[in-house]
Amino acid sequence: MFLRHLARQAPRLTRPTVSTSAKRSMTTAGAQLQELAAQSPHVDVIRYEHKNLKLTLQGVDGHADSLAIGFLDCGLAPGDVVLSWLPDHFAEQHILQFACSKAGLTLYTLDPSLATTNTDAAKEALTKALEITEANVLITQEAGSDTNYIRLVEAVIPETRIFNFDDGMPFISPRFPHLRLPIHTGFDYSEKPGMIPLSDMLAPTKDLNGALKGKIVDGKSGLLGQLEIGQDGVPTKKGKVLSDDEVVKSGSWPEFSSILKKEYREVEGVGVVF
Repeated sequence: MFLRHLARQAPRLTRPTVSTSAKRSMTTAGAQLQELAAQSPHVDVIRYEHKNLKLTLQGVDGHADSLAIGFLDCGLAPGDVVLSWLPDHFAEQHILQFACSKAGLTLYTLDPSLATTNTDAAKEALTKALEITEANVLITQEAGSDTNYIRLVEAVIPETRIFNFDDGMPFISPRFPHLRLPIHTGFDYSEKPGMIPLSDMLAPTKDLNGALKGKIVDGKSGLLGQLEIGQDGVPTKKGKVLSDDEVVKSGSWPEFSSILKKEYREVEGVGVVF
């Protein structure tokens, strides 16, 4: 009887309360997107004037998940660096942001519009950005605004002219020894065998945890890398790297933030459609 009485009087054990900010730091924006997509898969969140493309939460999450897994399956790991030379009105840019969040990659963005007015300055800017960031991945559009970005990349990274990914060998550039994956948003290898179409990077296995191989990605992981740009449009040095949490809190990426809030957004801007 005495033991039973003690059991009745013993205080009930409860789990400690975890604050909202603490919960956020334990996950990523990419994980939050996955949860939103599971809850409301068919909610339209963004439409692009370019290609007249509309995406649901499920669409954004599915593409981002496949790209993140593709990166990891190619040997990238959390902490590696991606340099985007894409316009802000391309769907690929925002899919890439969420993919980097899911995979724990740091994303730097270089404004491609400089190439429409000064190709020499644009080539110098790309060269400096690759050197400063030590990017493992470069992603560029194929062409836009009467500018052939593939040719500009070839001028900066001549190895892309002679390398052929069909040979099954790892990409090597003595000029940029950290670069492993030059990628473009076109759909083929014709006249550009040294660059991979972005669509070929997608791996829709739905096994992100398996691709991470036990590596931890959370809200404290670096996500947004910043470049300090000179008056001539050429990067001069790296700025602060914002964590996943900081990107969400600061709203540094407007489309990224609106998608997480399930706020429908129209993105203006056109480009070449192949």
